[in-house]
Amino acid sequence: MVVLQIQQFNGFVNSVSRARTNRGRRRRASKTVCVQTQVAPSRTQKIMEKISVGGEAGGAGGAYSYNALKRLDNIWSNICTQPTGPQETQQIVSRVSGFSQDYGMGNNLVGTFDIVVCGGTLGIFLATALCAKGLRVAVVERNAIKGRDQEWNISRKEMKELVEVGVLTEDEIEEVIAAKFNPNRCGFENLGDIWVEDILNLGVSPAKLVETVKRRFISLGGVILEDCSLSSIVIYDDLAVMQLSKGDTLSSRLVIDAMGNFSPILKQIKRGRKPDGMCLVVGSCAHGFKENSSSDVIYSSSSVTKVADSNVQLFWEAFPAGSGPLDRTTYMFTYTEPQSTSPSLEDLLEEYWKLMPKYQGVSLDELEILRVVYGIFPTYRNSPLQAAFDRVLQFGDASGIQSPVSFGGFGSLTRHLGRFSNGIYEAINGDFLDTDSLSKLNPYMPNLSASWLFQRAMSAKQQLDVSPGFTNELLHVNFSCMQRLGDPVLRPFLQDIIQFGPLAKTLGLVMLTKPQIIPSIFRQVGIPVLLDWSVHFFMLGLYTFLSAYIDPFIRPSLEGLPSKTKFEWMRRLEAWKYGAGLDYEL
Repeated sequence: MVVLQIQQFNGFVNSVSRARTNRGRRRRASKTVCVQTQVAPSRTQKIMEKISVGGEAGGAGGAYSYNALKRLDNIWSNICTQPTGPQETQQIVSRVSGFSQDYGMGNNLVGTFDIVVCGGTLGIFLATALCAKGLRVAVVERNAIKGRDQEWNISRKEMKELVEVGVLTEDEIEEVIAAKFNPNRCGFENLGDIWVEDILNLGVSPAKLVETVKRRFISLGGVILEDCSLSSIVIYDDLAVMQLSKGDTLSSRLVIDAMGNFSPILKQIKRGRKPDGMCLVVGSCAHGFKENSSSDVIYSSSSVTKVADSNVQLFWEAFPAGSGPLDRTTYMFTYTEPQSTSPSLEDLLEEYWKLMPKYQGVSLDELEILRVVYGIFPTYRNSPLQAAFDRVLQFGDASGIQSPVSFGGFGSLTRHLGRFSNGIYEAINGDFLDTDSLSKLNPYMPNLSASWLFQRAMSAKQQLDVSPGFTNELLHVNFSCMQRLGDPVLRPFLQDIIQFGPLAKTLGLVMLTKPQIIPSIFRQVGIPVLLDWSVHFFMLGLYTFLSAYIDPFIRPSLEGLPSKTKFEWMRRLEAWKYGAGLDYEL
């Protein structure tokens, strides 16, 4: 539809008659023509508007509608176009000297707790582990606490870690597993495939899992406040006092921020700073896949390609879904820096519909799209995040504890849940709730910092100074070398755990196997990044030595130390162990 609007000066009609008697004079008529055309809906919009969308869950990947996609794309666009440096942000947390009783907490006090966890989708796991230790815990969630329909893919090892901290039982693990599959493939653009077993080979139902943990939390005496969000936190010398959106007030000795990557507290701490990197993920769960017994842990079917105005290196994951034998979930993802030319999620989905059929060997017309999934996962180089306030601590994605090359933090949550819950329990018992003590629960971890090199190597530069197939070539030679070195090298890496010995062996074998690729690595990641990475690699070796050889001498002597000193040393020993990846066991 075309709408034509002509705007004229006042008195123009009268000037026409005057112009007939005065041919030498011309009067200007200002005309503005605006043409508005109705933009044809994209393929993504057509597909998504045909799908029946039920209740959406909180957390990453919990929304499936086209309107939700546009909202997230708007957030992503704002991130890309915002200037670098600190920004004005809403002040959620404030500090007041003195005790809470000197100021009063109003008439709507719901209760006083040891811990309040803000953000329930993943926060309920930590809350349940803490409740099992006898602490008084409440969870605040702006929506209902429920898991999404789309499955989480994980290994059995991570699920058993939930049993060890008292969150699940062995029987409950079996109840929440929706799919099991093997083998699992890693492949890179016709260079050859590597097959492994039992890596991300379980499809877990988040809806069942979160509901099971929620019931356990309530049975242990936990308190849940749903459909209300956090408005403000005032930190006193003795308590943190929270105002909620419905007017209720909570007081707590410690507040856990489990509100994810877009937590308002996190935004305040970082002062709105633009992320250093971003993982963009799109995909779908569809019915109609006849070949559906194996999975892809990571697969690349093409070299660097152009999406919208940006060079991207696209990767894939694919997993059988638990909703039916012909149902399969495929994800397409890429790593990028937030900049004005970065593709939108809808741009990536348009590319996804073109590439996915060839990747999976099916026709799009043969598939019934059950749901469309998408997400953005910001990453920061200085992670995990240290505590910025007394009595407030970040957890999960809000803390940046997840690997910069992974999307979604459930695997890292299960890995750190025991360490984190034990440390918080000791901090509550000893009243070690100041900023410095809490920071020791999110310490520097060199294996996490070393992962930044991998994200940079897997990102496509906008001005290519290496061949378009460089990333696939680099990944293939690395994975081939790790396979030759065996499971102790390959399996930890596939589960986002970097260890000094396996990494050093892999780098050495790569240099011997394909030394001609080394100059391209320097051009791709840059000298400053490599120098920075070298520091973390050295620290990774140091932490490995300290954990393996110094920890056994120190640990027996900790029992006789003052409680605060013991707390600090326990956190230091944990930092050595987890920072070196030595918590991982085959």
